[in-house]
Amino acid sequence: MSTPQRRSVLDWIEWAGNKLPEPALIFVILAALVIGVAAVGDALGWQVTPVQPRVVMEPVLDASGTPVLGADGKPTLAPVKDESGRIVTELVATGSPIEPRSLLTSEGVYWMLSSMLRNFTGLPALGLIFVAMLGIGLAEKFGLFSALMRSLAFITPRRLLTPVIVLIGANSSVASDAGYIILPPLAAALYLAVGRHPVAGLAAAFAGVAGGFGSGFFPTGGDGALTGFAQDAARVIAPDYTVNYLHNAYFKAGSAVIVMLAGWLVTDLVVEPRLRRQSAAAGDAAAADDMALSVTEKRGLTAALATMLVVLGAFAALIFIPGMPLHGVGQPVLNDGRVIVQHAVDILPANTATTAAAHDILAREPLLVVETPSRPRLAETPGERWSHVIVPIIFIVFMLPGIAYGLVVGTLRSQRDFVDAIYHGIRSIVPVLAIAFFMAQFINYFAYTRLDRMLAYAGGSLLVEADMPVPVLITLFTLLVVFGDFALSGMLSKFGVMAPIFIPMFMMVGISPELTTAAYRIGDSVVNIITPLNSYLLIILAVLQKYSPRAGLGSLISLMVPYSVVFFVAWTALLLAWWMIGWPLGPEAPLSYAPPQ
Repeated sequence: MSTPQRRSVLDWIEWAGNKLPEPALIFVILAALVIGVAAVGDALGWQVTPVQPRVVMEPVLDASGTPVLGADGKPTLAPVKDESGRIVTELVATGSPIEPRSLLTSEGVYWMLSSMLRNFTGLPALGLIFVAMLGIGLAEKFGLFSALMRSLAFITPRRLLTPVIVLIGANSSVASDAGYIILPPLAAALYLAVGRHPVAGLAAAFAGVAGGFGSGFFPTGGDGALTGFAQDAARVIAPDYTVNYLHNAYFKAGSAVIVMLAGWLVTDLVVEPRLRRQSAAAGDAAAADDMALSVTEKRGLTAALATMLVVLGAFAALIFIPGMPLHGVGQPVLNDGRVIVQHAVDILPANTATTAAAHDILAREPLLVVETPSRPRLAETPGERWSHVIVPIIFIVFMLPGIAYGLVVGTLRSQRDFVDAIYHGIRSIVPVLAIAFFMAQFINYFAYTRLDRMLAYAGGSLLVEADMPVPVLITLFTLLVVFGDFALSGMLSKFGVMAPIFIPMFMMVGISPELTTAAYRIGDSVVNIITPLNSYLLIILAVLQKYSPRAGLGSLISLMVPYSVVFFVAWTALLLAWWMIGWPLGPEAPLSYAPPQ
């Protein structure tokens, strides 16, 4: 009778992760939880007083101790600072107590059903992902990204093979999931062809693709999704807050360099020496030859890169030359010249008497709908014209080079090929759209019940009172995201849960939504290479078993753990250094949220 083997920690993690529902069902469960909690809170009379952090001011004194007067004759004020030089803030009440609003009422059920479609179509990330993936998917379908990654790998000197492989991987997320499929087997074959251990190449590529997923020099469809969720969450505290599509662009570029250096260090000094001590790998160098670019592919790649330079040059001219369409500031408008404005209203029976001005009455029959005295909000705010067209720029910058490549190599021969390539990008995000539908219901239920604001104010007040340093908060949040990845996989799924809670809370202690999003990128990325919930782990395992037939999932995870640890330490250190220096994370992307004085 055999003795049952004792399960390791990784075995238990894999078992527990496999017991979790699919992401779409998780959001169904969360939505049901919100419905239940709101009903209980309404019945028990929960209340939370809304508060805002306000900078404490004091008069500026001259050498004699007399207050310095301004031009208006009033004392000049300056922020109070503590012993460490930090500006002192205090919490002040900003309105009446907030109570939860139950969805298990006649009005609540009506709202859930009537808003279901609007909740989904109004999701900010929806349009951003959809349009961006039209161009990105087309370029991927015609083979542009595959050729580009292969060409960069083949022209790289042997000594620089590791950093280039990792850097290509860190930028491969722009091609959806193509990096997982193409780069690891290519890297393994290339390492073997130049006399290095193929598993080291596999590990370096997987570390760059998955562990460096949140870094890169180029905007991706995922950036649009994070932007939309972050902006919605930020508006719980600041109704007019706008998050730029490229809000982490500078930090992402710096992160790609750090990921490259860290991956280079781990591969060449830790992973490959260990692999060579364990065994010599079996394999066939012919695989590398099979992935070499043909003459036609080289011509296609040249045409695509030339097209991309022309397109980028054209957009640069549109942005920087005075008088051109994208130069200066602008305001998006509808086709009739109007703008979309969001305004709070009172909905009353049709015959209710009102003293509201005629221009404030939006409808009289069958209900009286009257604008409230609250401030209206623009759905699209004025700003630099180029910032309003980031998604169309991404669409065109990837679509036209993809077409040029397809025409040269012959993957684009007819209009059917073109349409199929357009569909390809959309097919790749169908699972995301399905998850987004249920995510949208959860997010909007959270807002309707007012639980989002109640949790933000209550949690934010605790953070303010705890007075924890920003570096500690950022590090703890990043660790929380890391552990969360063992329970809920998928960048968008986790952020859909965490953003409505942590972004408002952190804003109350002066941390900007952009900084919170940057910390989230780190935690979500570094654990991708070791979590059993990553579905691509099985694909990488299949490649690993080609060179190490007896390898299992534990072998792969143990191979990647050093990358995960080093990436977390180096990447988090970069973010903290970035914060200390005070660099912006991207265009119009501050590190801190300044509360009103």
